[in-house]
Amino acid sequence: MKKARFWIGILISIVALAFAFRQVDFARVWAALARVNYWLLAVSVILLILFLVLRAYRWRLLFYPQQGLHIRNLFAVINIGYLLSNIFPARLGDVARAYLIGDTEDVSRTAAFSTIVAERVLDALCAVGGFFLVLPFMPLPDWMIRAGLIIGAAALIAVALFVVLVQRREWTLRLLGRILHALHWPDCRTMTALWGRLADRTNLGFVARLPWMDRSQLQDMAGSLIDGFSGITTLRLGPPLILWSIVIWGVISAFYWIVLLAFDPTQPFIAGLAVASVTALGMTVPASPGYIGIFEFLARETIVLFGLQPEQALGYALVAHATVYMVYTFLGLASMIQQNLSYAEIQKRISAEAQTST
Repeated sequence: MKKARFWIGILISIVALAFAFRQVDFARVWAALARVNYWLLAVSVILLILFLVLRAYRWRLLFYPQQGLHIRNLFAVINIGYLLSNIFPARLGDVARAYLIGDTEDVSRTAAFSTIVAERVLDALCAVGGFFLVLPFMPLPDWMIRAGLIIGAAALIAVALFVVLVQRREWTLRLLGRILHALHWPDCRTMTALWGRLADRTNLGFVARLPWMDRSQLQDMAGSLIDGFSGITTLRLGPPLILWSIVIWGVISAFYWIVLLAFDPTQPFIAGLAVASVTALGMTVPASPGYIGIFEFLARETIVLFGLQPEQALGYALVAHATVYMVYTFLGLASMIQQNLSYAEIQKRISAEAQTST
């Protein structure tokens, strides 16, 4: 399944790249790139770093009531996560973050996972909100409006369901128990025996060490996840987190706007918000690592609606994505050095944690 998803993502990225580069005069693309204001690009890098720092502060708040977490460690792990997501498929960076933060801070893997899911919920709300904010200011094509409305509606339904399940903790856990019982969920002993037989038949030794959680472990983990989520649905923590998220979304929108000003100094801020929101919603589909192709296509189609020629819009998309990619890569590598980590060490730590948690 994971391998199929990977190749589907690669195919989607290739198709998106073909659409992004369709019907353009490459000489005009190069001409647009040659006229870029590189001083404004330097300013945009500051905004991108600020975006990451603000995410670190919001992440610390998501661990409430636990306090005392160090921003430098949260910032470093976020950088490493973005680096891994740029290189590997299936949002590996988010998985790595949940494991790595426990190496430098006294937090559990389950609590870390719950905060990362909560982050995605808040980001989805901002993307949907931003999309609806820009609708009156740009003549979106019908396909983009329909896709945005479908994804936006799905995100809002998911958020509403998420809040209900978190608020009704005991009911949710009872429902999970009934579902696992109806599925005749096997216990660890049964699965260990099955993995052993499969390992013998396939001559693949690692199959015998595959992890498994029985019914009680799954329910315990679900309870811990719900406890981690509960803070964002309270009046004490919910409004500050929403406020932080709006500020974060404003900063990343400003980044895309400043990059756009480097191509056309007459563009409004709402154009940067449009790029941030449309590309964020578009990145919910499978794609290659770093969302290469998807970003270029959506950013080009969005910016054309603000009056730029296709060649200029494509140049903007390429520069904006390249800036993000290079900054995330540089900060990720620097953070790995600061944390004394290599990719092999990250793999080793995740594998060791997965084995001890089962």
